[in-house]
Amino acid sequence: MKGVSVLDRPLPGDQAFVAMIMAGVRCLDIRAEGDTFRADLHVRDGEWLPLADGVTEDVAFAAVLAFVSLVASVPQHYAPEHDAAERAAAAEVFAAFASPFSIAA
Repeated sequence: MKGVSVLDRPLPGDQAFVAMIMAGVRCLDIRAEGDTFRADLHVRDGEWLPLADGVTEDVAFAAVLAFVSLVASVPQHYAPEHDAAERAAAAEVFAAFASPFSIAA
């Protein structure tokens, strides 16, 4: 995707930190937890929103892709309405990837 960078194992000393994804100014990460993975979105000020949890690595990356696609038309500068749109997109992705009918199943 244009404007998206993936940093593989950005902290070599932290093996659970699989990837940091920068989509413009949006920061997302993939972390391993035992045999499963999670994807999270950094909102700001240390707040993280889950996109997927307890899934395969491929599904965690798919959740990131789904989120980035949903917010592609949302401007990246801070404004309350943009924040609300990002939160809604994160909730939609988390719900989709938590569903027993999603590709995570």
